[in-house]
Amino acid sequence: AQALSVSNYYFVDDKDDEPVCFSVLPIQWSESESPVGKKMQLFLHGFVDNGLQKFFGQVVAWRFDFSYVRPEISVLSKDGRWIILEKPRKSYEDTIIRTTLITTHFLSYVKKNPDSSAKSVWDKLSKNKEFR
Repeated sequence: AQALSVSNYYFVDDKDDEPVCFSVLPIQWSESESPVGKKMQLFLHGFVDNGLQKFFGQVVAWRFDFSYVRPEISVLSKDGRWIILEKPRKSYEDTIIRTTLITTHFLSYVKKNPDSSAKSVWDKLSKNKEFR
């Protein structure tokens, strides 16, 4: 089955329907382990099929993958499917998840370039159009 990817996304909690960062979910470090951490109900809103269809579903964990040019962040749905997070909703990115996205890009760059200087890391991050 082809991986599901969601764009123009945001997450809300079950209590007050307020936007929250996916990083409050437990992180899943490998396929063989179950997510460990505080169980909470978080719901993903967004669009699939290149923006043609709305998506709504509960998610239970998240992970990141540095194997690609750009870090890939995914969330695990309650039914066990991994969902790739593409571009977030602009207002959500600007106010809620900016720090998490910058951190994953930072870690990805440093993993691929362990001998880089602090200046080169910050130069790379500052040139990333996603964070302007």
